[in-house]
Amino acid sequence: MSDGNFQNPAGDFPLRKKRGFVLQMTPMIDVIFLLLTFFLLTANFRTPEDFLPIRLPDKQAPQIPSIIEPLSISIAATQTGLQVQIADLNAVAIENAALERGLANFATKLKNTFESQQRTPDDPVEISCTDEVTWDHLVKIYNILNAMGIENITFNLN
Repeated sequence: MSDGNFQNPAGDFPLRKKRGFVLQMTPMIDVIFLLLTFFLLTANFRTPEDFLPIRLPDKQAPQIPSIIEPLSISIAATQTGLQVQIADLNAVAIENAALERGLANFATKLKNTFESQQRTPDDPVEISCTDEVTWDHLVKIYNILNAMGIENITFNLN
């Protein structure tokens, strides 16, 4: 017993003294490789920034965006109804007694103005009216514009 070995009571094999906690490295290395594999497989790599998936226009056809002037519609109240001025070209008198006929006439002249100026329903329209114009009349004009497919409508508050 002087050499540090203990004898088995059966006497066959000598028993060693336990030296304390021993760290097993093989399972730890396996876990590290599993984590490394997981992060490599789930990583999102960025594409190079010098590649742009667009096509530039040719030099022969430079396209300059043009700004479309809004079609101005001026509404003024009269003693018997409304006076509507479409872009200083067409004037429409809408009488309260024949409101439906006057609004139909306004729609026809507005359509003719759009066709003569080669405008589309996407072009802007600007409405300006005097203080005496009633809300009911303004809504009827607005509804006609909306029924024609014109949605880019602004109101001039001057």
